[in-house]
Formats: sequence, structure tokens, C-alpha cells
Amino acid sequence: MRRRNQELYLLASLCMAWLAALAAAAARADVLFDQTNLVGVAGVAAPVQYSFTESSAQALVLTLTDEQEPAAFSSLQVAVTLGDALVGSGTVDASTHTATVSIPSGDGTYTVHVIGTPDVAQGIGLFGVCIAASASPSSCIANYSYSGTIYTPSAPSSTPSSALDTMFTTSAAAGTYTVTVTDDAFPVALQSISGGIAQGATAIASLSAGANSVTLAAGTTYTLILGALADATLKAGLYGVQITDPTGATVFDRTVPVGELPAATAVDNPVAQGLDLTLTDEAYPAPLSSLGVAVTEGSSVLAKLTASGTLSNVVGPAGTVQVWQYSVAGTQPGVYSLDLTSTTAGSAPLLSTTQVVDPSGAASTSYAFVVTLPSAGTYTLAVDDFQFPGALQSISATVAQDGAVLTQSATGGFTAMQGVVVVVVDVTPPASGIGVFGVTVQTGGASPQVVPGGQFTQAVGGVFNTQAINLGVAGNFATTLTDLGFPAKFSDLGAVVSSAGEVLGKIYGGGSFDFAATPGTYLLTFIATPSTQNYGLYSLHVASAAPTVTLTASASSVTAGGTVTLTWSSENATSCTASGGSGWTGEEATSGTDAVAVAATETLTLTCTGAGGSAAQSVSVTATPAPSSGGGGAIQLGSILALFCLWAMSAYFRLRHPPRPPR
Repeated sequence: MRRRNQELYLLASLCMAWLAALAAAAARADVLFDQTNLVGVAGVAAPVQYSFTESSAQALVLTLTDEQEPAAFSSLQVAVTLGDALVGSGTVDASTHTATVSIPSGDGTYTVHVIGTPDVAQGIGLFGVCIAASASPSSCIANYSYSGTIYTPSAPSSTPSSALDTMFTTSAAAGTYTVTVTDDAFPVALQSISGGIAQGATAIASLSAGANSVTLAAGTTYTLILGALADATLKAGLYGVQITDPTGATVFDRTVPVGELPAATAVDNPVAQGLDLTLTDEAYPAPLSSLGVAVTEGSSVLAKLTASGTLSNVVGPAGTVQVWQYSVAGTQPGVYSLDLTSTTAGSAPLLSTTQVVDPSGAASTSYAFVVTLPSAGTYTLAVDDFQFPGALQSISATVAQDGAVLTQSATGGFTAMQGVVVVVVDVTPPASGIGVFGVTVQTGGASPQVVPGGQFTQAVGGVFNTQAINLGVAGNFATTLTDLGFPAKFSDLGAVVSSAGEVLGKIYGGGSFDFAATPGTYLLTFIATPSTQNYGLYSLHVASAAPTVTLTASASSVTAGGTVTLTWSSENATSCTASGGSGWTGEEATSGTDAVAVAATETLTLTCTGAGGSAAQSVSVTATPAPSSGGGGAIQLGSILALFCLWAMSAYFRLRHPPRPPR
């Protein structure tokens, strides 16, 4: 029997632990958005960021190494974050070419952020990150470590030519190296490309388009020089250079723009996967005279379009890919849209943009947005200046379909057929700083609804990012923006939450706000201006708002056994539990009033739980003893004495007057 009781006790304990774990899980905050990101101003090298998950909670050490290939960085820095917190940072020493960062023990996903300025002449630099246990700092953990390349974006040239003058170092293998120079024919073929390899002032070999065999020594640094001439009309081109050693290992791998081709957009592809590339000339107000996009990795072209179209299931390797865009307007402006997406259903786009292209020399600040209308009918276009952080000087918008401008009413109403419409917004930026506006397309009628994919936000100036948050339930949600101060604090930093053109909350410089939401789509917009160091690191977090509890007592002291009235209320809570007193225990409503008997001095607590966690508040009530009654004691004692006296007198009387014997 004793063993049976022990088994039942163990089973009950396990059940209680399981239920407690479920309750704890239910109390965790419902996180909608959690991002820590490093951003840079236009024209600087794109940061390199990657993550790893540590489950053993061991202390780690990170070593960042400037590989000095093809030349040392002018500056190279690293920061490490765990969740929303900055846990370490460092700068590579100019003499040792390394930086060491201690990472405190933790359990979760770490993100490593690397920024650097490559050598001015080379425009490219190679770095390595070794992450190891603190007890063995030279034993790199393969899954946590990383090597990467940082490029300085190439500025378009006003001349239809470019010159590459860089260095590379051969591997440990001497012998015949293959230098492959490939004209990517984007947007059209180059007129010519040629060059050579040198060691110091000594020419080693000449190079031309195609595969070139060159005999090189092992572990030696050489100079690579290439000159390219673009098409005389388009004045833009693109080519790739790859150098492999006798074993086939790559020692140099790069794509180079020519002439007026704009710098590439670096896009992080988190895993090797299929990609879909779509390019569309929206033909508003007129078709573009030239349009194209190319996606490259190293020296390889993954995908290329030189007109509107779609390429499906393009093989995309994990890591950074570069997206090159080329467009030319005729005598009128034009608009095109570009989408690079994963073939995995439900994945967020890797790159999605709609651009206004003005004729050469035109000065304008215009933005375009593409909306697909589900059916023919009447719709409403609203463009709202959020006046955050500064008000725009002017803003106006047009909407067009099939290249024709649609007439709008004074309230923004317009009639259109089913299909794509293009909204173009012309703005005059704030006199100083950054501005933000919203665009919303809704159905007509008494109960307007936002068209799916029909709301946007756009910043004018600064670094800008927007994310859509789809809510399936109503609730209160907290938004928190934090400047993590790496490598320096932002000059300007802000975030705004909006829905259907209505601003629900703003943060400027960092902080938090709560907003109430019903099921629907909400836009989270981040804006920033990095400091003079050109980069900034921030965290942005949206989760269910934490519960709040208010509990008061009608008195702080009562007679033992007496009652006190408790009054309470809560926000963002779905359930509450009372504890701390024999008359105050168990489940309670999220607000109410109750008379509670207090037998002894007690601390009464109410704990309320919601999607954002738990919160509690307590009140203390002192119980005093019941007061003693002096009159009652005197009467009781007097009564006893009186009875005693009556007994004594009766006894005395019986002694003095004994009863007569019967006759």
C-alpha cells in the first residue's frame, strides 16, 4: 500500500509540473515582430550579418580577422547581439589585424554583425570570424564561424568604361591557374575587355574575354588589371572574373560593373533555395526605353532579364547575392517593379521594389506603388502625411491603369477595371530631416475595406524599412525601439505603426508605446539616419502588451475575523488568481469587488495573466485582537462573590438554627 501511495504521489507531482509548464508557456509574451538589424547610409559597403543558435549556455570568444586579401581594411568592426541586447563588440587592431570579443554565456540565437571599409584602391576585403568556447579559444566551432567578403559599392561612371586594378594571392598550389573573364552581356554586350596580371612592375600574362591559362607561383600576391568598354549607346555593362588554382579551388571571384550601371543591391539569401525573379514595366505614364535586372553570386550570373518577364525556380545559393538593376526613361517618366522571392510558399520576399525612372537630368522626388484590384468598381485612394518626424512640404498623387490616368474625386474616389493600377506620389521633402507618408487603396461604399496589398508606407530621406504584421486576434500590443549604439548612436531614429493610413503610435529616438488592434494588417515602419560613422544598430520588437493589475483594500487594519473590501482591475489580462489568505484564494474575474474575512495579518495578492505575460499586486491587512470588556469581568467576579456570601450566610444560619427534630 505504501508503494502504491508513493507511485500516486509521484504521478501527481509530474502532472502538477506539466500543468505548471503549460501555464508558464501560456504566460510568455506573444511576439509578433522581433528584429535586430545593422544599417548603413547609401554608398557604403553593405554590412554582413549571420546568426547561430547556442543551446549549452557556455561562454564563448569571437576572433575577427582581417585576411588582408587583396589588401587590409581601412577599418573593420564586429558586434554580437543576443535577442534584443548588444552583448559584445570590437574593432580590428591595425597591427595584429584581429579583434577579440568575449561573449557571455547565454541560451538562444546570437547574431554577428560585421562592418568594414575596404582599401580604397581595391574596393573589396576578406574577413574571417572564429567563434570558440572560452576554454579553447583557438578551436573554432564550425557551425558558429564564418568567412565573408565586404564590397564597396561601385559608383556609376559618366564615361562608358571602367578599370579594375586589384590584387589576389595564389593558394599553396603552384602551376597553371585559370583566369576566366566573362562578358555578362547586361544590359547588352561590352565593346571590349582586356587586361593582364603583373607582379610588381613585371608583366606575367595578358588576359582577354574567355578562359586564360597562366602559370603562377604558390602563396604569391599578384596584381590583376582589367579594362572594359561598354556599349556606346547604353554606356553600361557587366562582367565576371574568376581565378582558380591547379586543383580547381577559387582564389578570386567577382562581378564588376562598367560605365553607368548602378551599384548592386546586396540581398541575403538565408538558405540554398529556388528563387523566382519577376520584372515588370508598368508603362506609366509611358513605357521605359530600356529595362533589365541581373542576379549574380561571385562571378556567376544566376538569372538575367532584359525586358519584362519572369524566371522561375532559379537556383540560389545560401549567402549574399547581388541584384543589378538597369533602367532608362524616354522623354516621359516610367515605372517598373521588381520581385525576387523564394519558391517556398509563405516566405517573405528577398527583394520587392517599385521604382520611378525619370528622364535624364530631371529633378524629382517621386515614388510608385502597384496595387492589384480584385474586381471592377469604385475605389478610394488616400495619401497621408504622417508628419513624422517632420512634415512634408507638399504631397500629391495620381492613379493610372493601362497607362492612362484615372480621374479622382475630391475625396480620392476613382473607378477602375479589375487588374493592376499604379499610384505615383510626388513629394517635396521636409526642409530638414526625414518625412513619412502612407498610401491606402480601399473599396468604395458604406463599409470600405483595404484592398489586399493596398496599403504602403514610404520614408523620404534616411534609411527606411517597412514590415507588414497580420493580426488574427484583437488585443493591445507594445512596440519597443532601441538604439544599440554600435558603432555609434543614430543621428535620427524612429518607428511608426499605422493601419489604413491612420497612425496608431510613434517612437522617436527610442522607447515604447502600446496600441490597440483588431484583426487586420498593420504596417511597422522604421526610419533612421546613421551618425558620421555611417552605420547604426537597432532592435525593434512588437509583442502583446504586458498585463497591469490594480488592487486596493478598503482598510489596512481590521479586527481579527472582520472583513475588508478588495477592489481590483486589470488590463491586457485574460485570467486572474487570488492568493495569500484563507478567504482570498483561487480564480477571480479580471475586475471586481469582494468582501474578504481576515483572520490574521495577511498579504493578499492578485496575479493576472495574458498573452503578454503575468503581473501581480499585493495589499497587506493587519488583524488586531478583539478588545476585552472590563464590565463583563467585574460582573462575573461579583456574581461569584455574591454566591459565595449567600452560601456562607446560609451555612451560618443552619449552624445557628439547626432544624428541630420531628415530634
